Amino acid sequence: MPARKVLIHIVTWNSAESIVPCVTRAASQDGFTLGEDLHIRITDNASTDETQAQLASLRREGIEVVHNSANMGFCGGHNQGVGAFLKGDFDALLILNPDVGLEPKTLREMVGHLDDATRLGIVTPKLLRALPSLEAIHPHVLDAAGMVLTDSCRHFDRGAGSWDQGQFDTPEFVFGATGACVLLSRSCVKESCLPDSISDEAVFAIYPQLRQGSSGRPKLFDEAFFAYREDADLSWRAGRLGWKCWYEPKAVAHHVRVVTPERRGSLPPTLNAWSVRNRFLLQVNNWSWSQGVLFFLLGIVIRNVVVVAGVLVSERASLPALVEAWSLLPRARTIREWIRDQATRRSVNPKETLPTSHQAQ
Repeated sequence: MPARKVLIHIVTWNSAESIVPCVTRAASQDGFTLGEDLHIRITDNASTDETQAQLASLRREGIEVVHNSANMGFCGGHNQGVGAFLKGDFDALLILNPDVGLEPKTLREMVGHLDDATRLGIVTPKLLRALPSLEAIHPHVLDAAGMVLTDSCRHFDRGAGSWDQGQFDTPEFVFGATGACVLLSRSCVKESCLPDSISDEAVFAIYPQLRQGSSGRPKLFDEAFFAYREDADLSWRAGRLGWKCWYEPKAVAHHVRVVTPERRGSLPPTLNAWSVRNRFLLQVNNWSWSQGVLFFLLGIVIRNVVVVAGVLVSERASLPALVEAWSLLPRARTIREWIRDQATRRSVNPKETLPTSHQAQ
């Protein structure tokens, strides 16, 4: 395995139940030494439970804890970690949820695949559904085996909710990685960050707390998303820019999954609203005509009509999401133009870097 120095970044928000076992497992990865070639940074988003007390017990050499005075969301919180990553001499960044437990060899199995020469800049593991203790459910239930983009412009975690019977034990390229656990190379991170020239004023109108420190914060994750679907957005953008995502089934982690499609009716209205708003941002940010007319008709036109109708008829709590999406559309179009220009400059063919459902399964 090539020498790698890795930063693991975790964002917490009321994560007291799982943060200690999460960090304990992350700090004990085979082939790495905490404080030498492995560092952990935890950014707390103003937790109100016992998370901060738990974090105090975790401080030691190689583990840094930072506290925000307000909730910066998944995107803003992780972008703070991206800033620390780029300022350091790290080779790879592992984005990790506080409700994920890594198996001992997970990081070792992932990091060796990163290869800038072949533009393999993202690695995603096999995620198994877990108990609150971060122990895997038995028999094993798949949480994600990489992410797939369908021909109707919908993204799914492969195998989610199905029994793990070895059906996803083949390593392969996939569309993207679930944000609960994803490894990125330094070059991929640098090239995939949104440019400072893109205005965030429309984002600040919705989330004023994100204005603090914004000018010095790299935007690997689009902060307009705040949380939810931001991993699909990053995967799509990186793919458009020529970076490939590799699924490695020998790397296994356990994830306590809370948000699933079948639980939509019982989820907090805020989460459902983010889902609605962010589906439009995801498409406007990344879609291109190169994906074909059918993709446009099924995913961009018909599916969105269905979603808007559903909000108007049965999920009226998500109406503000439509207003927010509309206010953010000019910014999203600017992002799409930037991605298009960067892809053109690199002579990237989207069909070669974005596996869809019929290619990745």
